[in-house]
Amino acid sequence: MSFIIAIGSTNPAKTTAAQTICERAFPGCTVVPIDVPSGVPEQPIGPDQTSTGARNRARAALEAVEGARMGMGLEGGVDPDGSLINCVAVVEAGGRENLTWGVRFPLPPVAVARVLKGEELGPVMDQVSGRNESKKKLGAVGILTNGLFTRAEMWQGPLACALMPFLHPELYGAPATDEASGT
Repeated sequence: MSFIIAIGSTNPAKTTAAQTICERAFPGCTVVPIDVPSGVPEQPIGPDQTSTGARNRARAALEAVEGARMGMGLEGGVDPDGSLINCVAVVEAGGRENLTWGVRFPLPPVAVARVLKGEELGPVMDQVSGRNESKKKLGAVGILTNGLFTRAEMWQGPLACALMPFLHPELYGAPATDEASGT
């Protein structure tokens, strides 16, 4: 049986990041993207909604993909202070979970004002930048860094860090499994 990892998104920026990190962490694994509900507003506001969305997506993806050993949830949010925040949750079939946070950076005040009034960041960034479907490509981070750091690249760090307890279970209080430990 192959090592199947379900990711609770079909957004190319998220799935590309997950594919890149998972293939490096678990060579030969199969990453299965699936659209699952986050259980939070389309545009999460604050760390509570953002982390809840990530956890919900990870659990729903794990449950929805037959044979999956792990579920991953990636959720981007906006903090009321005007920062973009992003969270990754990983859930193992045995119940073990881990949650990590990615980079945090200031959004343009015009975008923050609109998002805090109920708009989703992706379409707002499209309008203020003159782009289309930016959340599937560069994302706000890519637009604001002139492509120096894309949305897919932004997700790779927290994804890798979310896997730490699964890559080194002996250091995090769980017995190692053959596939997770590489033995």
